[in-house]
Amino acid sequence: MRATISRWGNSLAIRLPKGVLEATRLAEGDLVDVRPEGGNLIVTRTHRRSLDDLVAGITPENRHAEILDTAVGNEAW
Repeated sequence: MRATISRWGNSLAIRLPKGVLEATRLAEGDLVDVRPEGGNLIVTRTHRRSLDDLVAGITPENRHAEILDTAVGNEAW
């Protein structure tokens, strides 16, 4: 099947035909990985990462410092 690359705001998008979605069992809201490979565009299904997976990815290098500031409303410090 063919699809056309179209403008969507400041980005470009590909509308996936219904037959492709049915064949791949993809639906609105599903996550996919997109990457170039040998001049082609490869789209692969991915799964939502669990909170445990996300927390396991925290390292000293990507962790930011805590930010404690003065209260601006009714916060109790």
